[in-house]
Amino acid sequence: MSGDKGKRKIKVVEVSGTPYEMGFQYGKACPEIRTIIDITCQVFGGRDTVRGLAERYIPMYLPAAEAYAPEIVDEMKGMAAGAHLDFQDIFFLNITYEIAVPSIMGCTSFALTCEATDNGETIAGQNFDYLSMWEDSMVLLKMRPEHGPDILAIAFAGSLGLIGFNSAGISLNLNLLRNKDSLAPDGGVPAHIILGKVLTSETVNQAISIITSAGRRSAKNFLLTNDKGDIVDLEVTSDDIDVHYAEEGIFVHANHFSSSRLKSDDLAPEYWPDSYIRRQRLFQLIKNHHGSMSVGLMKLLLQDHHNDPNSICRHPDPENPLPFGRMMKTLVSLISCPKEGKAHIALGNPCQNEFLEYYL
Repeated sequence: MSGDKGKRKIKVVEVSGTPYEMGFQYGKACPEIRTIIDITCQVFGGRDTVRGLAERYIPMYLPAAEAYAPEIVDEMKGMAAGAHLDFQDIFFLNITYEIAVPSIMGCTSFALTCEATDNGETIAGQNFDYLSMWEDSMVLLKMRPEHGPDILAIAFAGSLGLIGFNSAGISLNLNLLRNKDSLAPDGGVPAHIILGKVLTSETVNQAISIITSAGRRSAKNFLLTNDKGDIVDLEVTSDDIDVHYAEEGIFVHANHFSSSRLKSDDLAPEYWPDSYIRRQRLFQLIKNHHGSMSVGLMKLLLQDHHNDPNSICRHPDPENPLPFGRMMKTLVSLISCPKEGKAHIALGNPCQNEFLEYYL
């Protein structure tokens, strides 16, 4: 946690207008999308394999996406046009959470408010862990839609906004979960589509309705807050949902189910055994500073290396038995301050890179 740090800036992509227009501007501004497609082909076993997967899975997910959020599908069509790519390429990038190799994403998220912080304001965020080769293709979307709140969201080049907040004060963070049902994807609304739509919410109630109305979906954890101090966490599976709330203004989540009802099929012990330590470690660190938590202190806690390399600040683990598990690391660290319209972002491991400020 000491020594000189890099000041790496995440690429900011500013877009405005209709969903299609915003997508077009995004695609045009990000040649990195082609790099992400190449990496995705590598991860899934080659272009021929990806072509086969796309032919199999796109028909499973596209009809549900079009029925659920046609405006988000329009955004992806615009992205494809702007990037001079086929729509199928963009759509496939946005269903990888449904069909990805288990264990390649493991994040630690948090939300704090009221009695937990030194000023009573809400802060939320996470360390976003994924494959190391994705790091140089992370972008920050600054969206000014024709209708609805402005959005500041982190994404992979080519993906919809994944985590962030909007001008209505709603913040969103994400944790991947896996249960037995996740191993046999068979359609529904892709998580990326849900995330993109949640970021347009004007209230937490609306965000909850957006998630619950998605019908069939893959196992994920959605952590929602607003600038009034409400924290609501939803663990979802393909056909069930459980809701959790903050304890004394603190909520922390990793990659295992907290729900006693949903945990019977949880695959975290197999794919993310470190999840339990990460969650408990961050919760305890925050609790030790209950009532005095601040953005500055949160920056330090997100650099924690307890249980290294599979720690809150994650580094590649050469001993991981799963090939892609050896490439896992923290790609970006985010602290959202919705009331101020400000995000503190460290690109790469926060122990090695400074948090820089970005505004909505």
